Formats: sequence, structure tokens, C-alpha cells
Amino acid sequence: MKQIRSHEIKVGCFVRVNENEFFPCDMLLLNSSLQKGICYVETKNLDGETNLKHKQADKRIVAASRSENEILKSFTGALIECEQPNEHLYKFDGAITMLDGQTIALSSDMFLLRGSSLRNTEWVYGVAVFTGHETKVMRNSSNSKAKKSKIELVTDKYILVTILI
Repeated sequence: MKQIRSHEIKVGCFVRVNENEFFPCDMLLLNSSLQKGICYVETKNLDGETNLKHKQADKRIVAASRSENEILKSFTGALIECEQPNEHLYKFDGAITMLDGQTIALSSDMFLLRGSSLRNTEWVYGVAVFTGHETKVMRNSSNSKAKKSKIELVTDKYILVTILI
């Protein structure tokens, strides 16, 4: 797998993220350097929590993704069906249909969010599900409203009434 920039990642690309790196897109966890496809993720940039969250790939997916070559062979042509991009950070539903016809249910425990970082795990492999402005973090962000005190609001009304009179 060659190294590319995050804005070059397209849906369906296979991605490797190393320890202490940020996830460049929303991705489905395929395997990790730890046993049973477990990894630890810090979501401090998303929700302010510094405690690590535990993520784990399905055992059937881990079995089919032991190396880069196996990932390319097992998942090229596999079909991932999931919900439309939305703003719900900790909810993800979908299914992956493998080349052998086997369907595996997907959940938020297997989903890695853009902006979170990999901790205490040497590396993970995943497949890009949402990229760019379609990621959950981008969908969740909104323009903040300008805050005004009650005095400012009342003063604005008085000025408007004064101008009208």
C-alpha cells in the first residue's frame, strides 16, 4: 500500500494507520497489531474525553485480513452496505458481504471516526466508509450562534424603537 494524503482517500480505499496518528476518514476496522483485532482509540478531539475507547473487528473479518496481501485478496470486491452519512458519532449500522457470500453485521464497535487517534496499538488496517465532508465529525459540526447577553438584547430593542420613533 502506498502512502497518500487524507484528501486523496476515496470510499473503499484500504487504509493503514500507525500508533499516535489520527484517522484520516471514517473507516471500518479490519485488523490490528493486537490479538483478536482489538485497538484503542482516543476521542479527545471529538468529545473531550481522554480515556481510551476499545474497538474490535469481527473475528471473521480478522481471519480474512492477516496481511496486506490477504486484505487486498479478501476485500477487493466485497460490498459494504451501511446507513447514509449522518451526524450521530457513536451510532453505525451496516453489513459487509464477503466474496464467498457470507454477510457480517457491522456496528459502532468496529467503526473508527475521523479526528480520533490510535493509541497503545502499533497499527490498524481499515477500509474507508465516509470521507471528506461526509464524515460523521463534519456532519456533526455546526456554525455556532453568536452569544448576546440579556442587556445587549434589550439595548438592541431600545435602539430599534428609538430609530423608528
